Amino acid sequence: MKKYLNSDLKIIFASICSTLIAIGLGRFIYTPILPNMQNALNFSSTMMGIISSYNYLGYLIGSIIPIIWKFSNHRNIIIFSSVISVITIFLMGITTDMKLFILLRFLCGISSALGFIFTISFMFNFFKDSKNKTLQLYHFCGIGLGIVIGTIAVWIASTYGFFWYHQWICIGYIGILLCIPLVLFIPKQLVVNNEKKTSKKSKFNASFLTISFGYFFFGIGYIIFGTFISAMARDEFNISSYQYFFWIIVGLFAIPSVLIWDRISKKISVDYLLFFSCFTVTLGVLFLFFGNKLNFFFISCLLYGLGVPGSVALILVEGKKRFVGNINTSVAILTSAFSIGQILGPYLSGILIDSENEYKSSIILAFVCLVLSSFLMIDPKRLRIFKS
Repeated sequence: MKKYLNSDLKIIFASICSTLIAIGLGRFIYTPILPNMQNALNFSSTMMGIISSYNYLGYLIGSIIPIIWKFSNHRNIIIFSSVISVITIFLMGITTDMKLFILLRFLCGISSALGFIFTISFMFNFFKDSKNKTLQLYHFCGIGLGIVIGTIAVWIASTYGFFWYHQWICIGYIGILLCIPLVLFIPKQLVVNNEKKTSKKSKFNASFLTISFGYFFFGIGYIIFGTFISAMARDEFNISSYQYFFWIIVGLFAIPSVLIWDRISKKISVDYLLFFSCFTVTLGVLFLFFGNKLNFFFISCLLYGLGVPGSVALILVEGKKRFVGNINTSVAILTSAFSIGQILGPYLSGILIDSENEYKSSIILAFVCLVLSSFLMIDPKRLRIFKS
């Protein structure tokens, strides 16, 4: 029994490290470093948004790859993609060229998507027969952990006078250490319980389509906040440490997010729960309208951190239930819709910020998209016209 539990703990720890690299660092480390890069390189918000958008274009392509090619060795894909993510993070610190920034973030997006999708697929399948289905979700804690660990590292480096390029390199070294558990703890003979082939073709029913469109709008809304919140905190309070402090608040509340929403899911329908989790993020964005008071910013980051990972996990879990077909395909389709939203969000918001020299219009865009996302999460089968 102890051996079984130890094996489970090693798998969970490795999956957390994989998610931490792919999303916590690969995606979100850009946020606390962004203000430092922007100031030193004199880049506009549009330019910073473009760099971010190319990361999500890579994420889109990476999410499509599992649909086209079927990979038998998930272990190698998880390890390889994690290593590539770390290398691209490290290389961000040895260039000042806009084109190279775009290329590196693009490649990081591809590797992040592959690492995240195959970690999700692996965890769903590995604990498929477990009585405790919550074990399938522990790896999502890596998102918040990555934000906290990465931001603290950047904050410390900044405090000691290290520049933005040193900060990227520092995160690269942390990523190297996090790759070690993947090699040690993910089984070499990785057995995945692939779904049996069936004569039924994949069905894109109304329930799956609405959650996919909802995930698209969620991608636009959440990433605007996630890309520019550190820069917003710096500009609003004129205290550089706040750009790190508030992003750490996001990470701290993101760590237990999935487990909290999973517990609530035992008492409420998942689609209603999805509405509430997405609307939690919406409220977080709404609090940014109440002025530049510390308590409003704190509540905003708290709600954002609490809502985002939980929403992502719930959407992927609910999406695979609504989709008739392979788990990898459902996750890839949902992630593709999400990625398109993420591509548009930073680019559009960057243009709005530069044109008005303030954040109000970009916040409004995020708020509207998140409201739409929240309502699209409700299963249309609740409407009579969609009932079978």
